Amino acid sequence: MNKRMIAFMMLLVLMIPVLAACGTETAATTAPAATATTEAAAPTATAAAEVTASPATEATAVATAAATAEATTGASNPSDIKIGLVTDVGKVDDGTFNQFAFEGLKRAETELGVKIDYIETIDPKDYEKNIEQFASQGYDLIIGVGFLMGDAIKAAASKYPDLKFAIVDFAYEPALTNVKGLVFSEDESAFIAGALAAMVSKSGKIGAVGGKEQVPAVKKFVLGYEAGAKYVNADIQVSKVYIDSFTDPTAGGEAAKTQIAEGADVIFGAGGQTGSGAIKTAADNNVFVIGVDQDEYNTTFKKGPAPMLITSAMKRVDNAVFDVVKEVVDGTFAGGLYLGNAANGGIDYAPFHDAESALPADAKAKLDEIKKGLADGTITTGVTLN
Repeated sequence: MNKRMIAFMMLLVLMIPVLAACGTETAATTAPAATATTEAAAPTATAAAEVTASPATEATAVATAAATAEATTGASNPSDIKIGLVTDVGKVDDGTFNQFAFEGLKRAETELGVKIDYIETIDPKDYEKNIEQFASQGYDLIIGVGFLMGDAIKAAASKYPDLKFAIVDFAYEPALTNVKGLVFSEDESAFIAGALAAMVSKSGKIGAVGGKEQVPAVKKFVLGYEAGAKYVNADIQVSKVYIDSFTDPTAGGEAAKTQIAEGADVIFGAGGQTGSGAIKTAADNNVFVIGVDQDEYNTTFKKGPAPMLITSAMKRVDNAVFDVVKEVVDGTFAGGLYLGNAANGGIDYAPFHDAESALPADAKAKLDEIKKGLADGTITTGVTLN
């Protein structure tokens, strides 16, 4: 072996470990790199999924919650909805439509969860000021009680077009977009009351003491009463008188005394405190009487005993007020008209209470038959106002 061959062999021996080491480093470097890439990709994919899925999930949840909320409570939380009631001259426990309206408001508070407040009007000149107190505070719905507030409600509705209003016993022509007029078929409830009066009258003469004649609701009550009585007894005599006040029970009582002296043995009072004075006086003189607007057994007669009060011709102002509040809660409120009648439970007659034993055994069945006829249109009162 020459010197060159010996040198090559020695060089080869020295390079073997180096070449082996180089091959090991290459494999070791590649494997961790692949692992690192996989590990890096996984979090990225997970993160991407979270980023992509999260808004969609949240959007779906928000949309579902909004739809559910709207379906059940309207656009707002009921506890955030504020309802204000302004009475006509009188108080929320005065036994008139003021009290009935307030009872509907209290029911809305209990069943719907809205916040309520009220202002008792002392003088008609305070209508606008009282309404303004609620409107300036952004109340969602402001309810006025009584047709005398018509101008005040209209002015407020124009000043605050984004607020909602309702008014008992009044409607606008043309309708206002943010005002609901709550009116009733008073003639239908009085028709039922008149029918009962004719059933129990032995003299064939009955009387009616109304409030202000120019108020359509009063005339519909009085004329409906007359029509109902004649539906039962075409020959019955009906004495009618109107008194230019809703707050004069003495005048009402005197009118009732006059009708009794003329032979009337049933008296119907339809004129606020004036009408209540009429029936209280007549009952004290042992004459059958009929109340109005709400069950006067609970108000004028303080839950009895009241053996001479045979019923009351009721307007369910409480139901109307509750229904309009519910429309606000449900997000379905629209300006226009609510008409309470026999068909929708907006009118009715009160229980006989302590007078039941003195009435014909089939009185309730006959009154329910008449009410059903009014509801389905087979009976009409024939009352129209010019």
